[in-house]
Parts: sequence; C-alpha cells; structure tokens
Amino acid sequence: ASRPYDKGRDGFVLGEGAGVLVLETEAHAAARGATVRARLAGAGLASDAHHVTAPDPTGAGAARSITAALRDAGVAATDVGHVNAHATSTPLGDLAEARALNAALGAHRPPVSATKSCTGHLLGAAGAVEAIATVLALQSGAIPPIRNLDDPDDDADVDAVRTVVRHHAHDVALSTSFGFGGHDVSLVLTR
Repeated sequence: ASRPYDKGRDGFVLGEGAGVLVLETEAHAAARGATVRARLAGAGLASDAHHVTAPDPTGAGAARSITAALRDAGVAATDVGHVNAHATSTPLGDLAEARALNAALGAHRPPVSATKSCTGHLLGAAGAVEAIATVLALQSGAIPPIRNLDDPDDDADVDAVRTVVRHHAHDVALSTSFGFGGHDVSLVLTR
C-alpha cells in the first residue's frame, strides 16, 4: 500500500488513472458562461539535478519551486491553507518534500494531504489528478486524510491530515509535483 509519511513506507505503488484540467482566461470563461472552479494563481519550476532518480535530500530544488509559485501568485506562505503533497511514499522522497515545505513555508504548517495514498502513483497523470483533488478541497473546505498513515515518521515534520477529513475553509492551496532528475513543479490554486 502507498503509505506517505509513514515509518513503514517502502516505495511508491503504481496506480492507473487520468485527469484533465481546462485552463482559460477569466474573460474567456465569462464569455462562454463557464463555472470557474479555481484559479491557477501561480506556478514555480525548479531543477536540482541531484540524481537521475533520487531527490536532493535537503529538498532545496523543491523548496525553490514552492517559493517561486508563491511569489508568482503574490501570496505569502501564511496564506496557504492546504498542501496536496507529491508524497510518493518513498523513504527519501517524503523526507525531502517535508524539508522543502518547511524551508519554503517557514513556521507556517498548513494541513497536508497526499492523493497518492488513495490512487497510487499515476506517473504522467499524477500532477493533473492531484491538482483536481486540490481544487475539490478548495471548493468544499474538506481536506482528505492520508490513507495508510498509521505510524507517522517524526522526521517528516508536516501537519499530515490523518484518519478523517479535516474541515478547513481556505482560499489558497498548494499542489506539488516532483519528478525524476530533480524536476520540481509547484502550483498555487485559489478559489
């Protein structure tokens, strides 16, 4: 099972799925009478080029992508009400991401969810599906729990949502997506 941030995690679980997001200008959406579900307020990209498959253990590249996304969106770290983490359930990856979140968000500890705990790793579809899950959490104010998180890893210092949905109305959310070769992308989504 996929066990993000759990002491017993031992690697990602392959999943299967697809997701589609329609990105358009507000003017175009208004002209066609579309319901706007969320806004892509900012994006940040970075590359740490640490290793072909292993993340930089410090999370430096991932932190740069988060900081760049916040800057692009014009929001402060303290504005982030929820993080949908990349959280692959790998021993190195989850710790690196926790360090990145702490470096980029400072003392602010928003609730963290992890879609992969339910879907497994959807590879090329992971970013889209996780962004969709983030939008749904923004709309509903319901942050889903991380499944299979039975024994939290104390070294992964995040406010992991466990066991039950956490109700937390928020206007700003962060979705992270990191790939092999140190490719790091973070999105700031707003209501």
